[in-house]
Amino acid sequence: MLRCGQMMLAQALICRHLGRDWNWEKQKEQPKEYQRILQCFLDRKDCCYSIHQMAQMGVGEGKSIGEWFGPNTVAQVLKKLALFDEWNSLAVYVSMDNTVVIEDIKKMCHTIPLSAETAAESPPESLNASTQSDELIFLDPHTTQTFVDTEENGTVDDQTFHCLQPPQRMNILSLDPSVALGFFCKEEKDFDSWCSLVQKEILKENLRMFELVQKHPSHWPPFVPPAKPEVTTTGAEFIDSTEHLEEFDLEEDFEILSI
Repeated sequence: MLRCGQMMLAQALICRHLGRDWNWEKQKEQPKEYQRILQCFLDRKDCCYSIHQMAQMGVGEGKSIGEWFGPNTVAQVLKKLALFDEWNSLAVYVSMDNTVVIEDIKKMCHTIPLSAETAAESPPESLNASTQSDELIFLDPHTTQTFVDTEENGTVDDQTFHCLQPPQRMNILSLDPSVALGFFCKEEKDFDSWCSLVQKEILKENLRMFELVQKHPSHWPPFVPPAKPEVTTTGAEFIDSTEHLEEFDLEEDFEILSI
């Protein structure tokens, strides 16, 4: 689950910096942004999205080091770690009770300063293609890989960061119902397009995976955008104090992760 969370976030960063149409080619010189993305996920405690940081941040979610993470825990951990990631400037929203609240997302994104150094992109044209074919395409992270680190020239040997085996297929009815769905929107207009697409293609179904509402439900606690705590650490340093982790007391209910 930790690796799946890293894979989902890494894909969002690829879209953020290189665009949705960018594809990795083996043994080809890659953009500097790509190398910097890889360094965020190295298996070192000083990398902001390393397995060390995710495991340590999980302590604040009640998960001991080595204990199994579910989709909820992974989503909350990524949300917390993103607060220390100044380079990517991500606003990570984790829904509550299967409900995505448009008002809350816009409030959060307007609070967190986001970088706009690349052009805007449009979301996929259709979200219901997988239901039409009743099949899903998936990558399996259960493969032991050799440890890699930054080389002398500052690059990373990226062979083990990519699936060298063909993707597999599965029937959507065989999917475990405990899932996290990740969506990346670069700009507000992309999010507005995503909302329109969801309302048109997804919410018309009888069995919905999630709900999309405009206003914050009145019976919910007030929405407070996450804020970086006043600590001396940064995203490039190891968070080694559970005292700081426990300051993040977030909602436990989760189904959807929107990035």
